[in-house]
Amino acid sequence: MSDQSRPARPRQALPEHVTLPLLSLITKQSLDGDYQHVADRRKRAGEPKAGRRVTRNAAVVVALFGLMIVIAAVQTSREAATTEEGRQELIRQISLERADLKDAQSAISDLREDNNDLSDRVQTLTGQGSTLDERLLQARGASGYAAVRGPGVRIVVDNSPDGSDDGRVRDEDLSLLVDALWVAGAEAISVNGHRLTTISSIRSVGKAIHIKAQPLKPPYEVLAIGDPNTLQSLFAESRPGLEWLALRNNFGFVFEIKNTSSDVTLPASRPALLRSARVAATPPVNNKEATP
Repeated sequence: MSDQSRPARPRQALPEHVTLPLLSLITKQSLDGDYQHVADRRKRAGEPKAGRRVTRNAAVVVALFGLMIVIAAVQTSREAATTEEGRQELIRQISLERADLKDAQSAISDLREDNNDLSDRVQTLTGQGSTLDERLLQARGASGYAAVRGPGVRIVVDNSPDGSDDGRVRDEDLSLLVDALWVAGAEAISVNGHRLTTISSIRSVGKAIHIKAQPLKPPYEVLAIGDPNTLQSLFAESRPGLEWLALRNNFGFVFEIKNTSSDVTLPASRPALLRSARVAATPPVNNKEATP
């Protein structure tokens, strides 16, 4: 037979525990269970069936029980809503905190870049400062305002042994000797411990030779720092050196020159005080060069 000729089976109804709402099912089952429990107890005790009053009391009890269940369900629903609201608020706060954290991390990254840039600038400026300090020290050493050390020659000059007035070393004689050393390549010179600078003057006051108002007594010790391999030869070949040697021969000056066995140290000269002159902010303009 075909499926169409078969009689349709009657549709089986679903049980109450499937179709009834949960709250109604709990209430109904509670009532039925309570009634059955009371009836069984009375039957065992031989008591008559409960009257209307007993039934009413049982109904009240069951109703109160059902009300408690309803209240509990409502309270649970409210708590669930509150919990969901708190969860959403917590999620919102976490999102805000994450945004703040992202901004803070971005700010930290920017600060690190700025710090690296500043560190590079500090290193650059430190290197420039070291270079400037070295150049300044070199300039002070070359000008006579910083102590220097190196090889060179030692010269001793004294008056003529005969004691004649012509045999006395004068300021211009000592200046000629110093000029010859400069021409020969001396880088620093001192006379009796007095460092010579670009503004040092050698002059006589009476019979004494003065350097910066400091009197000198013979014999005069002249220390010059320079190349010891060429300093003496260039001194003897220079024009002021030849003039000095001629003076020594004519007036009988005591003159000894020799290379130093070790490096000598020349002290720094006291810096001059500028009273009228001021350091210019910019180099002065030469009007002649500026004129077309």
